[in-house]
Amino acid sequence: MKKILDENLAELRLVKKQLQQIKAEHKHTVAKLRESEEKFRTIADYTYDWEYWLSAEGKLLYNSPSCEGLTGYTSDEYKADPDLMLSIVHPDDLEKLIVHREDSCYTSNNAKHFTFRIITKNEELRWVAHSCQPVYDADGRFLGRRASNRNITRLKSIEEAISQSEKRFRLALDASSDGVWDKNLITNEVYYGKNWYHVLGYTDHDVKNKSITWEDLLHPDDEPGTMEAMQNHFDGLTNRYETEFRIRNKAGKWQWFLSRGKVVERDNSGKPIRFIGTNTDITANKKNEIELQNMHDMLEKKVEERTNELQEVNVALKVLLNKMEKDKFQLEEQIVANVMELIVPYIEKLKRQKLDEQQKIIVDILDRNFQNITSSFSQSLSSIKQKFTPTELQVANLVKIGKTTKEIAELMNLAPGTISIHRKSIRKKLGISHNKVNLQAFLSSNM
Repeated sequence: MKKILDENLAELRLVKKQLQQIKAEHKHTVAKLRESEEKFRTIADYTYDWEYWLSAEGKLLYNSPSCEGLTGYTSDEYKADPDLMLSIVHPDDLEKLIVHREDSCYTSNNAKHFTFRIITKNEELRWVAHSCQPVYDADGRFLGRRASNRNITRLKSIEEAISQSEKRFRLALDASSDGVWDKNLITNEVYYGKNWYHVLGYTDHDVKNKSITWEDLLHPDDEPGTMEAMQNHFDGLTNRYETEFRIRNKAGKWQWFLSRGKVVERDNSGKPIRFIGTNTDITANKKNEIELQNMHDMLEKKVEERTNELQEVNVALKVLLNKMEKDKFQLEEQIVANVMELIVPYIEKLKRQKLDEQQKIIVDILDRNFQNITSSFSQSLSSIKQKFTPTELQVANLVKIGKTTKEIAELMNLAPGTISIHRKSIRKKLGISHNKVNLQAFLSSNM
């Protein structure tokens, strides 16, 4: 019996020792958990943004102290009033937040991001960037949504300032031109200044209904050149976009425009994102340009016609002058020929006669006077006649008119043999000595 009791007592001591060991381990584990929980709570409590956790039923499970810096209300105030979180939302944004919290997708795996406005405890308006995502336990059970609210009031102020600045910039461009345009090349969304469509006769209603677009109004003949100029600028081949084209106005007529633009924003790869420019109505200038061109063409035509007339007159004058020159040459040649043929031979004949001194002087004077008369013409005598002596020239002239050797000898008081010698000399000088060419026919066609 005692042995059994001793065994049970020993077993109880062992169990007690084990319990003490388990308690020590549990205490250590609890301490570690408390340390870990304190660490994570410290991280959550001291975040800059307003962090909170809503249960699957929408109950506030955790709310970081940072809520006070953003809204002016403490974490305890939110715990005490479950509706406080929605009550500070700006009335214009309240419906958006309610729909978000009651959305059937609230328990989905998708993260949500949007912005809204709140009214702080000090009645200041602040912009909040909201982000939230679902929370699940290890077994995949939905535990609600973890959310973060960040103060973006300053960012919104900057965005508003930029927006106002852009608005003023667009208004200034629109006022200084016949239309400003601003195109998002990613979304193809286009902003048109009022002058852009007013100068074409279109109304605000036409633009709001999107019943007009630049592409639809562009003249088909101007489209290829315009698109090429635009693409060249997009590709960086030109510093700016500049071209002229026609646009159909509301009355159905075509108006000319000078369009200038520039890519003001590109992505990291250099792809153009934003394209801004202005249009200037140059219809009146184009009309004047066309009228000037028509006038220029008319003047060019008149000048061409007058030039043709002058050319015709010039040709006629040249023909007339050539004929006059030819007639003059023929006259001079005829005078020289007549003198050489009809006078000089007889003067030479007189010189061979027995003359007294007085007669010799008279014949010499005649000879010199005829030389003076013909000296200015002698250079005009044909090359054929210049080859002959006066006697040969007289013989050639008599042959040409059909006289025989015997007849020529009698007329010139020379022997027939002498005339034959002159005939041979004439044929030689004419280059027909060895040709069976009729001398009379040759002389008739060439002298």
